[in-house]
Amino acid sequence: MGYTPSVAHKGDVNKILRALRYVISFLIVAASLGLLAGWWIAHRALPQLDGEISLSILHADVTVDRDRWGVPRIKAASLEDLVTAQGYVLAQDRLWQMDVLRRSSAGELAEILGEAAIETDRENRILGLRAAAEKCAAEMDADTRGILGAYARGVNQYIAERQDNLPVEFRVLGYKPRPWTPADSLLVGAYMYKYLTSSWEAELNRGKITERLGAELAREIYAEDSSYDHYIVGAEAPAQPTPPRKKTAARPASGVERDLHVAGMWREALDVLEGFEKDTEFAMGSNNWVVSGEHTYSGKPLLANDTHLGLAVPSTWYIVHLTAPGWNVKGFALPGVPLVIIGHNDRIAWGFTNNGADVQDLYIETFNPENPREYRVNGKWMPAKIRKEVLHIKGRADLTLDVAVTRHGPVVLREGNRGYALRWTATEAGGLSFAYPWVGKARNWEEFREAMRRVAGPAQNAVYGDVDGNIGYLVAANIPIRKNGKGEVPVPGDTDDCEWTGNIPYEELPVVFNPPGGIIATANAKVAGPGYKRYLTDGWMAPYRTERLYQLLAERKNLRPEDFIAMQTDLVSIPHRLLADHLRNAVEKHRPQDARTGELIARLKGWNGRATRDSVPMAFLEFTRRAVRRKILQDKLGKDAELYRWWRSEVFFQNVLRQRPAHWLPKEYAGAGSAADGYDTLLIRMADEAVKEMARMSHKENVSEWNWGRFMPLRMNHPLGPSGLAKRHLSIGPIQQAGSTFTVKQTGVSLGPAMRFVADLANLDNSLMNITMGQSGQYLSRHYRDQFPEWYEGRGIHSVFSDTSTERATIHHLRLRPGGAPAK
Repeated sequence: MGYTPSVAHKGDVNKILRALRYVISFLIVAASLGLLAGWWIAHRALPQLDGEISLSILHADVTVDRDRWGVPRIKAASLEDLVTAQGYVLAQDRLWQMDVLRRSSAGELAEILGEAAIETDRENRILGLRAAAEKCAAEMDADTRGILGAYARGVNQYIAERQDNLPVEFRVLGYKPRPWTPADSLLVGAYMYKYLTSSWEAELNRGKITERLGAELAREIYAEDSSYDHYIVGAEAPAQPTPPRKKTAARPASGVERDLHVAGMWREALDVLEGFEKDTEFAMGSNNWVVSGEHTYSGKPLLANDTHLGLAVPSTWYIVHLTAPGWNVKGFALPGVPLVIIGHNDRIAWGFTNNGADVQDLYIETFNPENPREYRVNGKWMPAKIRKEVLHIKGRADLTLDVAVTRHGPVVLREGNRGYALRWTATEAGGLSFAYPWVGKARNWEEFREAMRRVAGPAQNAVYGDVDGNIGYLVAANIPIRKNGKGEVPVPGDTDDCEWTGNIPYEELPVVFNPPGGIIATANAKVAGPGYKRYLTDGWMAPYRTERLYQLLAERKNLRPEDFIAMQTDLVSIPHRLLADHLRNAVEKHRPQDARTGELIARLKGWNGRATRDSVPMAFLEFTRRAVRRKILQDKLGKDAELYRWWRSEVFFQNVLRQRPAHWLPKEYAGAGSAADGYDTLLIRMADEAVKEMARMSHKENVSEWNWGRFMPLRMNHPLGPSGLAKRHLSIGPIQQAGSTFTVKQTGVSLGPAMRFVADLANLDNSLMNITMGQSGQYLSRHYRDQFPEWYEGRGIHSVFSDTSTERATIHHLRLRPGGAPAK
């Protein structure tokens, strides 16, 4: 029998339902109002792009014209007003990023981010970058001081105007930016200096590995030379595509090697990101190249550059066009630093890759057991300087550090009575000097060389082209000369035997002008051959990107800017093609234990060597490469194998696979036959292990679902949006991507080309410029991520330069007027 509610009970139910509807409606309205308030706060922070703004710090009118991508052309009547306006415009688009960059270098992030930033702050406080920047700013020449001061005035004008309408990150974190100073611009430069030159931890690890292996094996594992290297200086003959390989009795050249000579499913992927990120930590690099007119459609040079850096939000670079009397330059600026770092003017173009010059040395200091603030120098105890650093930490008490500083530099690591003091060119006198942006004023090769003479670092491979048809290359930086040794491992600090005796003279640094063949290409690999007598570094990166560039450039004529973009996004991975051939040879002698391994090796026969997103062979080869490498290293080093993080490690790995030396063959594969046969067995067994690992990490049993993009997704995170709802709105990824450590399009989980640039010296309006996300760091701006599709798909964005083309492309026009000028 059913239950029939009473009329009174029905009334109570209806009241409850009405109350629930009211509550739900209230919550919906409250949430909507909250979202609307958040939108309003973020929208108020967007800058004014049209009309007029009065700036009392200007001497004359300045115009700021923006195109559809938000790229500004700033036009002023003087260099001072130009740079002042640039500071103002950069603050419009990237103020919070600028503040984070200076805080990061200075060791002041914990003040706004709390305990999560303590270790980063501790490291940078020990290095003393703020003190170095302030000292350098106080000692710089008058012209540079004037430029940095003008830029700071522009930034500070914007900060003062927007105190109540700052970017949303300031509101979320509950603070306001302090005024900008010239030293802050040097701190932004120091951020890049550290990023590009830090080698001391690798040197410390190299010392431990050398001690364990012995000198002979250490020389092999830290291989300096490769037959794939293309020397720009110090070679008997100019670099040519695909140099001849050294013959070895143990293993003939493979078929692939001969071919090269002739021409919502993200959970499973996230499990492997940490391991992949570790392997790509030392794979950072860049590409640049320039060709003479004999290789181009126009008879004039073409120049290309794509800098490979850690990828985050906002973009590392900012595109800007700057014009004033004596200046007409367009290119890539660092937010917080005046003028342009990479780009072109109306006469020349230039681009940079990291040279990797060794500018850090670790000195082993012996501290007094009876007085830990004294250390030994030439048989005597000397007092170390103690620098006090106070870290302000959001949400908890301050942390005080006592930093010991010896005659060589700050002690970055202490082990009992032993300390490791770091000497680094960045913290030497003038080490952070402002120099690269002055290149934009050069009109020819001679002026370019003179502008580069001022560079203290970080050392870069600079390629050059001009409208007169010339091309060139040089390196400029303070690179130390060592009294003894090379500083590749920690050296004794208690004597004068390993001191620096000065820097390599500028005239003795690598330089080439109009080389035979008309091709210059660098990708962080070795540029100096045996004929170059000065020591730069032995920490060159693997040469495979450079080799691939020379292959592509040698086989083409009538090149156009679009061809260079295609080269920048090339996906052929030479080491993986070589490994594929080794596996195909090995499987003829040894049967895999897992049937899936045999299936995947069979697929290698038709593989084109390209690391595409959908490539299953690429994923299989990379997992196999890691397994073989890990087995070889652990057999000799055990748990210390993790210390082997070397930029050129793949050269060692390829040497072992090609030469098949018995002393590197893991013990369990030795003794049954020849060393060559033992390596074949190793390859097949590690391929079996790779298959198991791919199944485990992907949570898929079907090999067709083991595509490369699944294991190498792209992630670009905003500092405030690494997860959750904020990640969805502020960050990019994870998204499947193409490329690898060894492809011209070098990629990692959060690593890749931070910009792409092609300069056409026949018609600069044909040039191409692209950054990863967009010009603006403000989420609600239409330019927050509008360039991402072009960057992700590898399509270049045309970058107009002439007055006529710029005026045609302008969609926003802003006039900055001196204070007191009448508004119209």
